This record gives sequence, structure tokens and C-alpha cells, in this order.
Amino acid sequence: MTSSNKVKNLLPFDPKTEEYKSYVLDIDVNIASYILNYHNFDNRKFSNSQINNIYKSISLSGWLIDGQPITFNVDGNLTEGQHRLAAIVRENNPDKTYKVILVTGVARDTFSQTATNKTRKPIDEIQRKYKKTSTSEVSVLGDILKRRKKDRLSMQNAISSYEDWCRNIISAIATSGNYENVTAKFSLQRKTLRAYIALCERFNLLEECQTFLEILDEELNPDVSSPSTLTSEFVDFWNYHAVDLSNEKRMDFLYAMLCKATDLIILRDDGMINFNYKASELEHVPMERLGVYRKFLA
Repeated sequence: MTSSNKVKNLLPFDPKTEEYKSYVLDIDVNIASYILNYHNFDNRKFSNSQINNIYKSISLSGWLIDGQPITFNVDGNLTEGQHRLAAIVRENNPDKTYKVILVTGVARDTFSQTATNKTRKPIDEIQRKYKKTSTSEVSVLGDILKRRKKDRLSMQNAISSYEDWCRNIISAIATSGNYENVTAKFSLQRKTLRAYIALCERFNLLEECQTFLEILDEELNPDVSSPSTLTSEFVDFWNYHAVDLSNEKRMDFLYAMLCKATDLIILRDDGMINFNYKASELEHVPMERLGVYRKFLA
């Protein structure tokens, strides 16, 4: 590490100035460290998770030229870019430089006087490239990733994940429309129902999935007598055990039930088989023991 005076002499700009000016510079870990130590006294608290995210991004994709500036107010204090600088320090590569835009002369207290930027979300990244993508499609995608216990949907994986699953998702949304009683019954868990259909299609279980949903749709039709033992017990089980759960827990619970029901439909496609499951088993037995559930994790 160079001394602070030596680093200061290396800075090709004066952070403390009223001149509103921008520079494109190559900085290194020593300069990043110096700025954080001596020009970061009027900033928000560090977020370790944000530093981690940037550090991981640098490790995976390199230092990206994204046009986002590092800014200093007229007092010479850093106002934007502390997490990027902290990630550079964490990487601690003395032989590496990072091209940045630096802006000086930013007015004091601009954060409290101007509207903040809209936070970017995975749906924004997907719709940037695929403008006709619906909110429902992205919701189902997030649920699929959750059910598969892969990375949660993020800015980094949004486009690649959507490209991987979009055909299954669009098909699942269309298929779910064939079962009006089912989608009405589980309207608050609709994205999980559609994620289940998409997973069944991906793993060659769409026929079994549609068989169960067709029987279940009849079960939920008040004008039709109970068409199967499985669906009758499925609905009773849901009505009894899901009533006191939060909606997030209900989605997890429904997904486990759907996986179990599909296992049973594989055994007997007319549904004349007992659901024969206990809430405690869904909560405490590792779900990976269920055949379809385990297959969806592959």
C-alpha cells in the first residue's frame, strides 16, 4: 500500500472543487482505498451484500463499462460509487486498473432534494430485451427457480433464465386457462400452479399433470359429483391445513401437494387412490423423497 501523500499526488483531479467537471480515468486499488479513507465522510452506511454482489460480478464478468459515474460533492466527499470502490479494494489486485467516470462539483444534499432513480428489477432487465414479456411470465419464472432451489431470479440471471424457460412458461399460462375452477380456487397461488405446469412440461410429465388438473377441475365444479378419491381428499386436505398459513407458505404447501398428487396419478391415472398424506410429512419429511419433486430439482 502506498502512503496517503503519495496516492494523493497521483490523483489527476481535485475531489474538493466547485467546478462541475467529469473525467474518464484508470484507477487502481490504492486510489480506491485512498478515496474511501479520505473522501467518504458524508455517505450512507456500507452494504456488505452490495459489495459482495459487485465483487462477484467483477469476478464473473470483469469490470464492466456501464457508464455509472463515481461522484464527489463540492466538499470533496464521495456521494456515489463507494460500493464499487470497496469491491475494488476487496479484489486487492495491485496489477489491475479500472476505467471509471469521475464527476466533481456535485451540489450538497442532492439526495434529499431530487427524486431517486427507480430501482432496477429482474423484470426491467427482461423487458429491456423482450419488450412483450408480461409480469405474469416473470412471476412464474421466479417461482420456477425457487422450486428448483437454484439461484433466485436476479438482474444477473434474468435474461438467461427467461430464455431457458420462456416457452414452458407461456405454454403453462395457456394451459392453466383450461382449468377455470382450479385457477379460481388457487388464485392467490396462481404463479405456483403455473410453475408446476411448466415443470411438468419440461420433465415430460405434462400428460399426468393435465390428467390430474382435469379431474381436480371437475372436483371443484359444484354441479359435478366427486370424480375421484384423490381429488376429493386433495381439496379437503388443502381446506383444512392451508387456512392458517401465510400466502408464501401456502404456495410452498400447494407445490408439495401437487408433486405428491402427480406421483399418485402416475400410479393410477383415474384418481381412484387415496391422497393419504399428512401435513406433518409435508413439513418435516425432506421433499426430495417425493419422486416428482426430486425429478424437478434435476
